[in-house]
Amino acid sequence: MSAFSVSTQDFSVMYYRIFLLILTILLAKFAWASDRSHTSPRAWASTELHPNDARWYTQPWPEQAIRYRLTQIPVTPEMSAAASPESALISLHPEQQYQTLLGLGSSLEHASVYAIRKNKTPVQQREILNALIDPKAGIGMNLFRISIGTSDFSDGTWASTPPDNTQGWYSFQDTADSPFSIQRNIELGIVDVLKMAVEVGKETANPVRFVASPWSPPRWMREHNNMVQGGTLKPEYYAAYAQYLRQFIQAYAKQGIPIYAITLQNERQFEPPAYPGMVLSWQQERDLLIKVYENFHNIGGEYGEPLAVKLWGLDHNFNYWQQAVAQLDSLSSLGKLDYLDGTAFHHYAGDSSAMQKVHAAYPNKDVVFTEGSLWGVGKDNPNRGFQAVIRHLRHWSTAYLSWATMLPQQLDEANQSPYNKLGVVGPTMLIQEKGQSRQWYKLPEYWLMGQFSRFLQPGAKRINSQPVTFADIENVAFQNPDGSIACVLSNPAEETKAVALALGEKRWQVTLPAHSIVTVVW
Repeated sequence: MSAFSVSTQDFSVMYYRIFLLILTILLAKFAWASDRSHTSPRAWASTELHPNDARWYTQPWPEQAIRYRLTQIPVTPEMSAAASPESALISLHPEQQYQTLLGLGSSLEHASVYAIRKNKTPVQQREILNALIDPKAGIGMNLFRISIGTSDFSDGTWASTPPDNTQGWYSFQDTADSPFSIQRNIELGIVDVLKMAVEVGKETANPVRFVASPWSPPRWMREHNNMVQGGTLKPEYYAAYAQYLRQFIQAYAKQGIPIYAITLQNERQFEPPAYPGMVLSWQQERDLLIKVYENFHNIGGEYGEPLAVKLWGLDHNFNYWQQAVAQLDSLSSLGKLDYLDGTAFHHYAGDSSAMQKVHAAYPNKDVVFTEGSLWGVGKDNPNRGFQAVIRHLRHWSTAYLSWATMLPQQLDEANQSPYNKLGVVGPTMLIQEKGQSRQWYKLPEYWLMGQFSRFLQPGAKRINSQPVTFADIENVAFQNPDGSIACVLSNPAEETKAVALALGEKRWQVTLPAHSIVTVVW
């Protein structure tokens, strides 16, 4: 072999080895960067501004006045376990998991639908739904509560026959002899908006689910033939009412609107004096539940195809939790515990620790928060600010649903209940301008809600995070189906607060702005 050929071969080997070395370095850097992006957290913050102030309807502050609106804030690594001893330390333990998250969202009752549609083309309506549902361009809500027939936040321009037409309250079958029909909801645009929400969920890879609640059965099924102060449901109509609920689900399904779950009566321990509502004892609700379950599951073979719809009981305040346990006890003794899928709660009385008590009694049954209205973070009223959502989730709720998503500045346009005046109904997440304007605007509560709904995915598992509270800071953490971990923290205080977060052997520090909800995501 010649000297020249040997030299050429040596150079080739050398260049090859240099190439491999460079490639190895580049791959290592890429792997390090990928690992760093996966494990180093990012954080976002939103802050309150004039919570529950009626001026949001009359003289709204501009969005720019809200200091943090899902704004990214710094997260810095801590170099040792002894770093920043003045910071609160919250430790996350993904290996300890609890309930599975069903979803986060709000209501699409008629008053909200009216505001979404007012003066707008379908394209403009879709922009609002994108702001609610899109997890990237919007806040990623995926769960919506709707009414079966009229609710208190309903239109007052139409009714069928006396005695209910003074306020426009309606059902889907206003007399015993009339056919079942959802035509009124088609005329009001409710069906169109719900169908559009389904489409937006599909387009943004964030499928939506609907939870439905009745405020009253048709008046002819009640003792005093009225939807307002009409007495309770007559026992002889339990089976007919079960069929009515089946027809509602099937009619909506034909429109492309699947119903995930229903409750049997909104706020079943309250008969309002000025809008539809009805009192049902837990024993009555149990008996009605049996009829509904057997109808939906076609037990006896006379009802039609089985309906895969969840059934939730109570749908009322925390202070009625013992009734929920008594009902579950009774169903268990009857061998029908599987008839009830969960218990739904509102927050207008009692404390959300009630959900934890029901879970402790029946850990295989869901507890679900289905109605509440929140403003701000929660400094002045810890149970009515977004800090309460953290508490609800820590108390085993599988969902959070706010009430009334969007109202017009003129509050009584499509809301015929007592809650249609300034100072009585609080500002909603979105508000439609008055008159012929197509413009609408977002309130701080829109972004505060997004601190949960944009980062906590359906199917996420709550994980252990300790301590529960430190210097008024509260927290809850979930591991999402994609493996990411999100920790939501609240700071209701007047001043910023530093928090250290530990995940495994690593620690980071984040400074929470005053009056803020912050979400940290790995």
